[in-house]
Amino acid sequence: MKIALLSDIHEHLDNLEKVLSQIKNKAEALIFCGDMISGFTTGVLAKADLPTYVCLGNNDEDHIAMYKKGNDKFTWIQLSLEFGQVTLGGKKIAYCHYPKLAELLAKSGDYDAVFFGHTHQIVNKKVGKTLLLNPGAVCGIDFSDKNYGTASYAIYDTASNSAEIIKL
Repeated sequence: MKIALLSDIHEHLDNLEKVLSQIKNKAEALIFCGDMISGFTTGVLAKADLPTYVCLGNNDEDHIAMYKKGNDKFTWIQLSLEFGQVTLGGKKIAYCHYPKLAELLAKSGDYDAVFFGHTHQIVNKKVGKTLLLNPGAVCGIDFSDKNYGTASYAIYDTASNSAEIIKL
């Protein structure tokens, strides 16, 4: 099973539209790791028309509008939860926004893969048997140099428990 992994859109809708056109007919599900920012972005993300698993980030503000703009394929974690978990393609997956939590989840050994966002920097490594991955930022902002970098996302393959980073 192929799963699209996105994070940190920050209302960069042009980049999001490019990602959606690239994943069309390639991904069977989508996991989003926070920072859409608004309901406008959620409405565009819903165009993927895929089962979509969403956690909110530190910049997501209008939760009600975001929830309303999502379609019936969206699975939202509750605001009181720190992370979501799902089994897809036979793999137990955790997803969250923050890197420290993602690292702890990966070190637990309870998951085949753990996905996160927040830092806007690509991480694609193994922690024991667990894949720990940050797909980078759809918005293309790289905080390491406070400039626009390259927008990116990932495609996770459950069969190989590995991910390909794709840069726009």
